[in-house]
Amino acid sequence: MKDAWQEKQEKLREKEEAERSKTIRFRCSPGLPCFTSCCRDVNIFLSPYDILRMKKRLKISSGEFLEQYTRTLLPGIGKIPIIQLTMRSQDKRCHFVGEQGCSIYEDRPWSCRMYPLDKSDVTGEYSFIVDAETCLGQKEDAPWVLREWFEDQGLSPYEEMDMRFRLVTQYPRLLEAGIDQPQVQRMFRMACYDLDAFRRFVLETRFFQLFEVDDEVKEAVKTDDEALLELATNWIRFGLVCGDVLPIKKDLLNKGGPVKAPTPPADGKAS
Repeated sequence: MKDAWQEKQEKLREKEEAERSKTIRFRCSPGLPCFTSCCRDVNIFLSPYDILRMKKRLKISSGEFLEQYTRTLLPGIGKIPIIQLTMRSQDKRCHFVGEQGCSIYEDRPWSCRMYPLDKSDVTGEYSFIVDAETCLGQKEDAPWVLREWFEDQGLSPYEEMDMRFRLVTQYPRLLEAGIDQPQVQRMFRMACYDLDAFRRFVLETRFFQLFEVDDEVKEAVKTDDEALLELATNWIRFGLVCGDVLPIKKDLLNKGGPVKAPTPPADGKAS
């Protein structure tokens, strides 16, 4: 049975879908004087799926990506870890932008795909976040129905993954209680953002001895990052939001007494 918050999220998605019939005018191209200016001195917060795509594109581990290109923040009272993309120290530009544009364009983050639009988490409405004098692409004779523009920008898999992530991060109980224990913060960061560490954690601990996980999923998470991210999200929901989303094995429950689930060590390595 859906609670009030889940029903509210469904209504919000309905509003977002209605918004997609609106029309905008926008086209970005190297010929514009403002080309790549939006890639300088900007706050870009990365989703788990952003990091998955970017680290695969760069052919490095999630741990290496996080260390080389990001910083971890614990904002506000909730202290739920978020990941910010850093800029180059010498010119405050994105690490991946050059004179010809983005070097990882096909795997660029959600916020870069959305620019110059943003979406309200409260109303579901889309709006420009900069004016046409700053972003000259808004003056181009290039009309788009939002739904078609989103498809052109390849937003669909990002939005699907983000919806699953929001089931955790936007849940009222978690927002109110927050995460104040460093061990739980490490757990959250590893599962959501450091997928290669989470894979080691799953495969090298008692994880599959404790939780009911289909054999197909067990096999997939060895190599499939998207399947691993889905398992990671369920594990976080199990620990912080909804205890029945990742069932504990019945034979363990039948034995009675507390069931101690594996937790990540301080160094992020499985033990």
